[in-house]
Amino acid sequence: MKTQPIPPSFLKQFRNLIHNGKNFAVIAHFRPDGDALGATIAMGGALHFLGKQVTMLNEDAVPSNLKFMEGSESIIRTVDYADRPDAIIVLDNGDIKRIGIPGMALIRDNVPAPVSVNIDHHETNNRYADLNCIIPEECSTCAILYHLFLALEIPLSPAMRDALYIGISTDTGSFQYERTTPEVMEIAADLLRQGVNVHDINRKLYQEIPWKKLMLNREVLNGIHLNAAGRVASFSLTRDCKNRLGVTEDDTDGLIDILRSIEGVLLAIFLEEMDNGKIRISLRSKTPAVSVSEIASRFGGGGHAMAAGIRMSCPIEEARAKVLPVLEEAVSLIS
Repeated sequence: MKTQPIPPSFLKQFRNLIHNGKNFAVIAHFRPDGDALGATIAMGGALHFLGKQVTMLNEDAVPSNLKFMEGSESIIRTVDYADRPDAIIVLDNGDIKRIGIPGMALIRDNVPAPVSVNIDHHETNNRYADLNCIIPEECSTCAILYHLFLALEIPLSPAMRDALYIGISTDTGSFQYERTTPEVMEIAADLLRQGVNVHDINRKLYQEIPWKKLMLNREVLNGIHLNAAGRVASFSLTRDCKNRLGVTEDDTDGLIDILRSIEGVLLAIFLEEMDNGKIRISLRSKTPAVSVSEIASRFGGGGHAMAAGIRMSCPIEEARAKVLPVLEEAVSLIS
């Protein structure tokens, strides 16, 4: 199998770091998805195997559809470190601010900050750590960790194995997106050979939709707007709507895929009014002619060329009025 090499300089420094350290914090971005959680669980398992003390931290709760992941119950939302961590390992996170308030407090309360590690595949990553391993060509952070553990000769426990598979599967859209390469499929095949129950995992990931989320899907279908001659699809989800349906922020993941799947649509935008009053904006592109990560960066967001996000502090219609015209302009330039 052709492997994506881990940079030798990073590998050497990371090996020395985990060899000499005893106490580690592992953090991914807030609103964790399958890749963020999978990477957190897998890295935590690797450090436990090496006999280290590990705290797995995330500002937000594990989404309900991912609570079946073994090890997710050990991810905590707040931490009061009695012992200063030797290193903070940040995963699947392009900007340090996206580790959330507990993570930022952990760094702030340990001055000078412990050595930090940044392992990620987002092309907009700004290399904020002392040690950075950024491979934008990889489909997911879990794929990078697969190669890292292979290089370090760290065996995969069943929980680590499943976590890596879930991260790769979800970040490739169940092996549908552009970065689903032969190498990615070979990683998945190796994980299956090691015991991944693909039927059971796929059933839990993709075939068990709660009734209230199905009702939310209906709301989206009834409220989609098509712009730019049907090449841009948009939907705005208000808190009033969520309260009426009894759904939470956990239930909204993946709704943008409904917009993205419409025939003729090239760009999709999903706006959600969150409980804290901020607006979460998800962007998707179906054409290499438009990078939504570049568009998101104009508004302080980031991500990948085909999938990116923004957060804004303004009314939802104001956020829509700011971003939607940029998408319309982008598709107008496509011949």
